[in-house]
Amino acid sequence: MLVERAAAPLFGIVTYGTHINGYTYNDSGELLMWIAVREKTKATYPGMYDNLCAGGLAAELEVLECAWKECQEEASIDDELLEDLKSVGTVSYCLEDERGVMPECEFIFDLELPQDFKPVCSDGEVDSFQLLPLSKVKELIIQDNFKPNCALIVLDFLIRHGFITADSDPEYCFMVEQIHTPLHSLFSSPTS
Repeated sequence: MLVERAAAPLFGIVTYGTHINGYTYNDSGELLMWIAVREKTKATYPGMYDNLCAGGLAAELEVLECAWKECQEEASIDDELLEDLKSVGTVSYCLEDERGVMPECEFIFDLELPQDFKPVCSDGEVDSFQLLPLSKVKELIIQDNFKPNCALIVLDFLIRHGFITADSDPEYCFMVEQIHTPLHSLFSSPTS
């Protein structure tokens, strides 16, 4: 059975997507992250901060294939650079907004890019890109101008790369737990 992704929450169906964290290092070794600004005409979260690339997983695509497609469409990343695309896990959560309650699982990828790389949107979904130090990115994800699920993906990146640790943040365990909601045990029946 195929269901339109927008209708999935009406049936309590977990939806899936791919999100790509693009990053590089400057000459002094500081880690910088590419952040997209969503097109102002998008139906959802217009003009808000987003990951370098992201998109819903369509029924006919495999996870890696979807990640490649999003990278090519949203940031014009060529095949040679995409050979270094690294699968790093998932983030899962329930989002509630005016459309309802949406259980979502996002497949996360990290992509280290050369210093001279400049993303260019080719599908009209991104207004602009910004290359920011992680200290600035960390500030942005707690403000209301970041798409909520993308803020979680960035939070996961900051945790995995040691910018948020158990020693630096008393809420560390809570944050790690909250970005890994056990959707499959809550919304799926066990298979036999």
